[in-house]
Amino acid sequence: MTRQRLVVANWKQNTLTAAATSWIRAVEAGLDNVPLPAGLSVAAAPSYVALAACRAALAGRLTLMAQNVAAQDSGAFTGEVGPGMLIDVGIHAAIVGHSERRSLFHEDDDLVGRKVASALSAGLSVVLCVGEPLAAREAETHEAFVLGQLEAALAGIDVSAADARLVIAYEPVWAIGTGRTAQPEQANEMHGAIRTFLSNRFGAAGRDRSILYGGSVKPLNAAQLIAQPEIDGFLVGGASLLAEPFLAIVRAVASDGTVSP
Repeated sequence: MTRQRLVVANWKQNTLTAAATSWIRAVEAGLDNVPLPAGLSVAAAPSYVALAACRAALAGRLTLMAQNVAAQDSGAFTGEVGPGMLIDVGIHAAIVGHSERRSLFHEDDDLVGRKVASALSAGLSVVLCVGEPLAAREAETHEAFVLGQLEAALAGIDVSAADARLVIAYEPVWAIGTGRTAQPEQANEMHGAIRTFLSNRFGAAGRDRSILYGGSVKPLNAAQLIAQPEIDGFLVGGASLLAEPFLAIVRAVASDGTVSP
């Protein structure tokens, strides 16, 4: 397996169906003018209720993923959406362990690990999010914090069997929705630590894992970030809500750090 590049638009709890489908059409039209190199994919993660409409609007340049997935496939779990339900409506990927799920909805490492295992077992692709709060960064325990999250989430997971279906996203919590961004060198350093951990734990299957950066990614900082050797792409939040800023970020990744006008 070789490292792949990926840019994901995570809309969070935003965008109604009409705006969501307009975004899909606008971005796919924009991608017609972007020469995407081999190994670069672009995805969007709408809300659950917009997934079907967005899928119907697709022309084939984008893929879709869910923003979350349950740790079990079915059962008496009111409000949950299991992996099989996503597959049933044509969705084959999900974000797991986003910092907002962890902090606002109290998803702990054990639950995140069960979600990863359930999703991969069902055949879904997974973007597994890890990242430290400001207190860990200031105490200089950020690396241990993030690697601890990885250790818990991947306990019992056969990473080699997951192949390219498992992607890691590093999102420093202190740089999400705050306007602050980790310096490119800081982000690259943590990506390198993650890659070393994965390599030591899983060998080649870990070393070649794609690792995305998420944390106030914008067109103005995307070029500097993607130029770092350990960063393989982005999980984009607020800057993904409008088509043009998101396309600018995709262009930065496609051109390996040069943002076109």
